[in-house]
Amino acid sequence: MPSRNVLPKPYQDPHPPLWVTVTTPGTELDAAHRGLGCLGVSAAGYEEQERRTREYHRRVQVCEPAGGFINDQVHTMNFLYCHEDYRVAREIGLPMVNAFNVANTHLYWTREAFPTRAYQTLGNAGAHMKQKKPLVDDPSVAKGLPEGVGIGDPEHLIATIKKWESVGVTGINFLLNAMEMIPQQQVMDSMKMFAREVMPKFQSPGHVDEAVYTPNRISPVGQ
Repeated sequence: MPSRNVLPKPYQDPHPPLWVTVTTPGTELDAAHRGLGCLGVSAAGYEEQERRTREYHRRVQVCEPAGGFINDQVHTMNFLYCHEDYRVAREIGLPMVNAFNVANTHLYWTREAFPTRAYQTLGNAGAHMKQKKPLVDDPSVAKGLPEGVGIGDPEHLIATIKKWESVGVTGINFLLNAMEMIPQQQVMDSMKMFAREVMPKFQSPGHVDEAVYTPNRISPVGQ
């Protein structure tokens, strides 16, 4: 890509952290070589994500940073629906995940021109994944929920996110709805419960142990 003049200029000094959007497996390696953050926007299960993350961190240690500093964070994509009853969360949330996967299948033909293994099914949500033997310590198994998907009650989501944290993921970008499968009020209720019950468990040291949420804004205090 030819050099481009980016306007407006970043006010921060040093400049804001640089990221690479990762859809196709292997792009995270290019990001590591240049010291850029890995912003995953395709879905993968625990085992695959751990493999990618481990190799990313290995390579970023010996990178030649393209920016003023190394951004060695790894974010991944997931789905979110939080309800006090995991059975209700499953009934409402999983159709949303399936709708996303169905919509994504319409892009399969593009892979003839651009071969990719991107958007592997997250959490065995696809029928062809159901025969996979579940992980022994997977908190989803007992509740009949897919591996690694952010759908369930607060306790379940805390355990699921801690599992992602344990494989080296530093952030999760949640998809809150797909194909308008979930009514807006239910989306808002899910976000409020997530902000109130789950987010405080993952705040950085120094942040207060509560979340601020309004109908139009949800974020941990201090962020």
